[in-house]
Amino acid sequence: MRIRPKSLSFTILLGALSALPPLSIDMGLPAFPTISAALRTSPGAVGLTLSLFMLGFAIAQLGFGPLSDRYGRRPVLLAGCGIFALAGVVCAAAPSIGTLIAWRLVQGAGAGAGMVVTLAIVRDLFDGPEARAQLSYVNLVMSVAPMIAPTIGGWVLALIGWRAIYSVLAVGGLLLVLAVAFGLSESLVQRDLNAIKPHRLINNYRKILTNPICLGYALVNALNFGCMFAYVAGSPLVMLNVFGVSTTIYGWLFASTAFGIMVGSFLNGRWSLQGVPPSRLLSISLIVAVVSTVALMIVSVSSAAQVATLMPLLVLNTFCRGIISPNAMHGAIQPVPESTGVAAAVVGFLQMLGGSLASGLVAFLYNGHSAFAMSGVMAAFAIGSYAAYTLLARPAERRYLSNYQDAFSARGSANAQRLVDKNAKNS
Repeated sequence: MRIRPKSLSFTILLGALSALPPLSIDMGLPAFPTISAALRTSPGAVGLTLSLFMLGFAIAQLGFGPLSDRYGRRPVLLAGCGIFALAGVVCAAAPSIGTLIAWRLVQGAGAGAGMVVTLAIVRDLFDGPEARAQLSYVNLVMSVAPMIAPTIGGWVLALIGWRAIYSVLAVGGLLLVLAVAFGLSESLVQRDLNAIKPHRLINNYRKILTNPICLGYALVNALNFGCMFAYVAGSPLVMLNVFGVSTTIYGWLFASTAFGIMVGSFLNGRWSLQGVPPSRLLSISLIVAVVSTVALMIVSVSSAAQVATLMPLLVLNTFCRGIISPNAMHGAIQPVPESTGVAAAVVGFLQMLGGSLASGLVAFLYNGHSAFAMSGVMAAFAIGSYAAYTLLARPAERRYLSNYQDAFSARGSANAQRLVDKNAKNS
């Protein structure tokens, strides 16, 4: 029995597929000290299980995108979720840290299918406001993952042990395999039989990367994701080490910012269906994101820096993320329906690149005494995202619309003239 595309179940399924990365990352965080002791290795080596997962996730998208254009969305999703589940089983039984690191790389690669193919499916089945609304609601479902994953991971760790965390992820991957196999219809109408041939593949990626609309919106999304990921990477350093909050309180603070994304995504979906132009939503939310991060930076270096003054600005910033992400993603994949998988792969890869760069900068600049590293990197990426929109994406989109309208008007004038000539001849 197939799930209808415009149903709540369909949105939940796509959201679950997109939630594999945050679930896989956040569930394992509470177990890092236990894994280090159990496998007799250093904390840095355990940290590689996170870094290699993200590397596999980023790179695999570049392959899964073209493969989904060639073979269809369902086969690629089945393969990706299957790889994810298998890797979870091996991680749960890993006898050494080397095995765990290697298979976390494989698990990250499997998770990459969910993100890239979800974008492609939305582009296949929805258009315009409906597509932006669907991406918003998928983003809303996906945002639940970082709210519940650390808690679930902590419970599983306390009750069964660290290996059970990867077993739970394996079961989740298997359930998604079954859901895709029995509930998801193929959304790709016409497969590109040459999509993975080297010459065609290179040309498709070149076409996306040289299209200022696609690249511009992909950069808007990637840089804004970097802004958010600077918070994800910096918040435990700031809240736990600088301000000394307890891990329980930190969990609630982190959940409040994830809730901000959910609210932003929900409202963006409603506003999109009500006909609010995406350019207006993007312009306002990008400006608010810049203002909130600059205010964060100012507060961070002042005597007013404390949890109560930083948290409202952080929630406001993540609220903007809930609006920016679906509109920017849709803007990047909308112009190229014939290469949707490749466009989605570029969006996903640049997003992970932005997140990795931002988190690395926060770690490098953190001085152990203030929130300036986190807020400064957030501000830099927020400003970069706004610049990508105003200097690249939006001007290119306006030129495209202007040329399209001119061509349409010229075609209409030519048709009108032919009709006049025909009538004159008949007369």
